Amino acid sequence: MKFKKQMIVAHRGASGLVEHENTIEAFQKAIDVGADCIECDVRRTKDGVMIIFHDGMINGVPINELNYQEVLDLTGFHVPTLAETLEFVKGKILIDIELKEGGYEEEAVALIQKHLSNDEFYIRSFLDKTLRKVKKIDKTITTALLLGLEHPKNVLLTRLSELFPFFRILKTKCDFVSPYYRLLKFGYVTRMKLLGRPVSVWTVDDEKLMKKLLKKMKVASLVTNYPDVALRIMNEEKDTKK
Repeated sequence: MKFKKQMIVAHRGASGLVEHENTIEAFQKAIDVGADCIECDVRRTKDGVMIIFHDGMINGVPINELNYQEVLDLTGFHVPTLAETLEFVKGKILIDIELKEGGYEEEAVALIQKHLSNDEFYIRSFLDKTLRKVKKIDKTITTALLLGLEHPKNVLLTRLSELFPFFRILKTKCDFVSPYYRLLKFGYVTRMKLLGRPVSVWTVDDEKLMKKLLKKMKVASLVTNYPDVALRIMNEEKDTKK
């Protein structure tokens, strides 16, 4: 998968426009407003079900200590499985799958490839080891290194490795990088282009910042909770060129 044009990625679906993020409703909304791609988070329950859910806990209980039915009971809304989500998006929209945890990469890849071809998805993660495993399973899968980890154990070393991720890129063999927008310093986008790595920046909801990133810095893709706003900005730029 290659970036043929700038893409607008709907964060956890069009999460700013619906009641519940990471739901089929959120994904459908992203499709309705014209997003190029939807982003979602994958975790695995105690009974081995891969689900679409961001947080690691519900009411203080880790997801991996809950069965899928318990997750549904505790949330009070429908938390889709990964399989259900893949079936829903097939033929409709590109999907950006974030693996939140390691340990079941082979199972995740097998399930994803059962439903989608490699040009219909890409995998991203904060976990270098997970990205290495994915590439080992199938080197043709597009992967992205997420940068901007919250609450790292060693803040200084982690931030340096995110601002200057050259060695992490080499080790993970990732196809592009996905930094938090505050990391875009010291000619970040230009440096990544020199390394042959497009930049997919997250998560940007401020309209002024969207314009800067899309029009001036020319990031390859922008992840946002409000894809409708980002798309309007993109269309405004196209109109001015006519």
